[in-house]
Amino acid sequence: MKLQEKFVQLEKDRLTLLNEIKILNDDELNYKPKPDKWSIIQVIHHLIKSEQLSVVYIKRKISNKSNIDKSNLRSKFNAFALKWGLNFPIKFKAPASVSNVPDFDTFENTTSKWDNVRNSFIDLINNTSERILYRNIFKHPIAGKMNIIGTLDFFDAHFQHHKKQIKSLLTHLTQEKK
Repeated sequence: MKLQEKFVQLEKDRLTLLNEIKILNDDELNYKPKPDKWSIIQVIHHLIKSEQLSVVYIKRKISNKSNIDKSNLRSKFNAFALKWGLNFPIKFKAPASVSNVPDFDTFENTTSKWDNVRNSFIDLINNTSERILYRNIFKHPIAGKMNIIGTLDFFDAHFQHHKKQIKSLLTHLTQEKK
């Protein structure tokens, strides 16, 4: 799948999810089934923070072009392993940098933040030469270095992983209403 197609699919999935949850009020979106669990809004803020920090890292990396390794078999394996690992229902402890989520936020504010991050990511893709994008411009804290395709695969796998969590929260909310 080409770069633009991957991004379009990622965006389509995001908008579908947002469309599904927009029927909930802000109290429902911020509902936590247990004190140590995240709400739907907090899960989304985690996704936003992860993407935002990735974009910041990539921008910093491409500004110093001489320091970017060529993508190789190892980086492709890293991306594949990360994507594969996120498909399992295994809990991972999120790094502190992406765990700092608000206690309460509105749907509109959250959506706006995510829109801004996605817009900055597509701007980055559109304004960076493919020669640079297909080098190791991203470094996942666990999986290591990867190119733009690996980055988009991570965004997708990370989204799909947390979409399951959101669906579970939606089920819990529905049961609470009964």
